[in-house]
Amino acid sequence: MKRLLLMLLTGVAALAAEAPRKPPDQWDAPFEGVVHDARRIAGFVGEYRWLSNYYPCPVTYEGRAYGSSEAAYHASKYPPAERDAFTKLDPDASKKLSRQKGVDQKWWDERKVRVMTGILQAKFAQNPDLAAKLRATGDRQLEETNWWGDKFWGVFQGEGQNQLGRILMEIRAQLRAARP
Repeated sequence: MKRLLLMLLTGVAALAAEAPRKPPDQWDAPFEGVVHDARRIAGFVGEYRWLSNYYPCPVTYEGRAYGSSEAAYHASKYPPAERDAFTKLDPDASKKLSRQKGVDQKWWDERKVRVMTGILQAKFAQNPDLAAKLRATGDRQLEETNWWGDKFWGVFQGEGQNQLGRILMEIRAQLRAARP
């Protein structure tokens, strides 16, 4: 019985450690794990909110104008005839609509990094003020630290692929090469 109770408590503790943390009171507020120092920008909040795909800024991608890179990303999961609705949505609503519509996940997984790269290239090419800010991050590591458990695009509790941060650093290098 003691052993069973110990196993149960250990399992609950492991699940709690993996569960997404409670969101901050405001979307832009710092949370556990956010670090903004001379070496890295981990967590796209506060003065670095503009690095987030949720940051409202115009992005024209594949002939359509969106209000954020997040909306463009979710629209790209669908045929062109189904994308117009996303041009009118904020980032959160675009994500919700995408989840309601569903997507062929295998098909999307093969394309999503390429699509995100193209969208972020458009974001920074079309918003020179954001491109200047990205260049100004210097050589700092960019990490999409998050509280919601995303280990593909970001880092959650110290683990993750940080694909979003990697793409941003690649674009930063391209911008610096084009205009040192």
